[in-house]
Amino acid sequence: MERRAPLSYTEIHAAIFDRIRQGHYRPTHRIAIAALAQALGVSTTPVREGLRQLAGRDIVVERHREGFYLAPLNARAITSLYEAHGHWMDRALLLLGARHLANRQLRNLWRLFDAVATQSGDPALIAVRRYLDDRLAVVRRHETHRLGDVADRGSALAQALGERDIEAARGICRAFHVRCAAQAAALAAAFDPPA
Repeated sequence: MERRAPLSYTEIHAAIFDRIRQGHYRPTHRIAIAALAQALGVSTTPVREGLRQLAGRDIVVERHREGFYLAPLNARAITSLYEAHGHWMDRALLLLGARHLANRQLRNLWRLFDAVATQSGDPALIAVRRYLDDRLAVVRRHETHRLGDVADRGSALAQALGERDIEAARGICRAFHVRCAAQAAALAAAFDPPA
């Protein structure tokens, strides 16, 4: 039997965040550290540290003497996050201006958002957008089901950016964020269905 190399701290953190994004946890349910550590094949210490890092990014909440829980996301919070993300993406597109996006092959909407923010060169914008993206990551799979055309919007944004049509890109971005904010109640219900 071949032994696996131990997971690095970065891999453990990524694995925990992937489980959160995939919907393994609900806001009202405690994240069982021992079970998570066993599933990842590591001790509880790096799992606890990974969860603390996620708590620092407002993805999970640490309750003293109780453990870790997924941070709650209600319709109001989801609306605010999409509105803020839309604002920062609009700013990133303005900063990008006529510069050409380096990777023409990107079609995934959220990867395009990341590439635009990165190429804007504004460290504050990059950090805020990443924070907002992480907070919204837990509803992303529901976003795809509710909106249905996320891939088409990614292709349209990629085309607008490829043609250096920043106004069209801003319009696509704004329409996406407005539509997501309008769907916040449905996204919240899908994310945390009633018991």
